[in-house]
Amino acid sequence: MYLQLVPNQHTLSLTLRIANSDLYEALALPSDRAIGRDEATTHRERLARYVMSKISVENVGQPCPGRLVASELNERQGGFFVVDTFEFQCPRSIEDVRLTYNLFFDLDPRHQGLARIELDGQSREFIFRDGNRTLPLQRPLGVLDYVLDYLRLGVEHIFAGYDHLAFLIGLLLLAGSLWRKTSRREALGYVLRVVTAFTVAHSLTLVLSALRLVSLPSRWVESAIALSIGYVAVENILLSTGKRRGLLAFGFGLVHGLGFASVLRELGLPKTGLIASLLSFNVGVELGQLAVVLLALPLLVVLSSWRGYQSYVVRGGSFVLLLMSLFWFVDRAFDMQLLSRVIH
Repeated sequence: MYLQLVPNQHTLSLTLRIANSDLYEALALPSDRAIGRDEATTHRERLARYVMSKISVENVGQPCPGRLVASELNERQGGFFVVDTFEFQCPRSIEDVRLTYNLFFDLDPRHQGLARIELDGQSREFIFRDGNRTLPLQRPLGVLDYVLDYLRLGVEHIFAGYDHLAFLIGLLLLAGSLWRKTSRREALGYVLRVVTAFTVAHSLTLVLSALRLVSLPSRWVESAIALSIGYVAVENILLSTGKRRGLLAFGFGLVHGLGFASVLRELGLPKTGLIASLLSFNVGVELGQLAVVLLALPLLVVLSSWRGYQSYVVRGGSFVLLLMSLFWFVDRAFDMQLLSRVIH
């Protein structure tokens, strides 16, 4: 068994070369024999699943999910090699990786895997044995690396945080009504008030919670975030004028900031450049939020000229947000994990 490992910025590329004579057990084939090319091609996905069940990668204690990105057959004397390339994607830049290799040990305790590691222009080798199945890989990072890393994570979190997006969209729906019924100045002033209040509030609790100065149970925080979406939706349905929305955005923004901080607790903050990384994550969140506003607001302005805007966009959209809010609240408050059950 031969492995080639190439760490990149956020990914670990792993290429396996397995002789066709070593595959029958891994593929649960009935006889001890070398498999043919057609069988190797037919059972490609089964082999990939077997490999992924036996190899795991963590970076700074966080799992790095892997996937098969390439597969080919290469000639060898008396047979061929199956050459599979896997890519393990890490949330943070690769810094302190632990690769655990359990491949084929359940079939042969004497099995050995020779690994060649290409890191920062240098090569070294490592042999996996039954009593030595974990390979550590360390790559020093500087403050700038952390800042760019957490900036990206902040932007990604906004676009992956559907509950935060739903709350923000719920606030913005009213801007179209104000654009149509009052004035552009009033509508833009409203957007500026609610977005600024939301930003200041969640920035405050994000920093306090990330530094462990404020802490609340995650279930309470996530349930309250779900309720905040429902509250805004109900106000929209009841045709709120938006006069208290600045205070509303600030109050609920404090709760959303605790939700942002929970992401940082899962990822962890580096000891080097801790404050810079924390602020960079927050800037990333703000940039992502600003992008959402710049994308959504022109669309709402265009739709506001439609006669059915109030009924179908504001009220109809708010009913959808209300249903989402109720689903998330029940799921989170009672730890039912409904979404994960549906997916699996």
